[in-house]
Amino acid sequence: MAKSFSVNVLSAAFYSKFPSIFYPEIEYKPGRPYVVMLFDIDGNKFALPLRSNIRHDYCYKFKNTSRETDSATGIDFSKAVIVNDASLIGKPVKMDQDEYVELFKKFYFIRKRFERYLKGYIKYRESNGNVNEYIRKRYIYCTLQYFDDELGL
Repeated sequence: MAKSFSVNVLSAAFYSKFPSIFYPEIEYKPGRPYVVMLFDIDGNKFALPLRSNIRHDYCYKFKNTSRETDSATGIDFSKAVIVNDASLIGKPVKMDQDEYVELFKKFYFIRKRFERYLKGYIKYRESNGNVNEYIRKRYIYCTLQYFDDELGL
């Protein structure tokens, strides 16, 4: 498997299709781009947001960054969305060089961790939420809930 990912923003069409009033867990800050790492798993194109100030462990936290920040930055698995329609994907973006190099070097690790998170979400949905409190907290606010059809649930 080749390292195949890109870093883009989501398009205006994405926000039209998924307005925050109906999809409150999707990241939306008017005037700020939603920068995502894109890659395919099982026929779906996942967009995982690059975020600063991540306060949970359902993510990959950057070890090397030149950005000045007091909090953890990284890839947030809990806010992943599916963008199978190319019109939902905006332009490629330039990002912090250290973070891009880290994404490239850690691509398989990040992908494997996200796949584990995704499998956990699917099990959670199949259990109808009949899980312990720790697992419920992991998935109750995640954005994958809006993509059950694409996940075959």
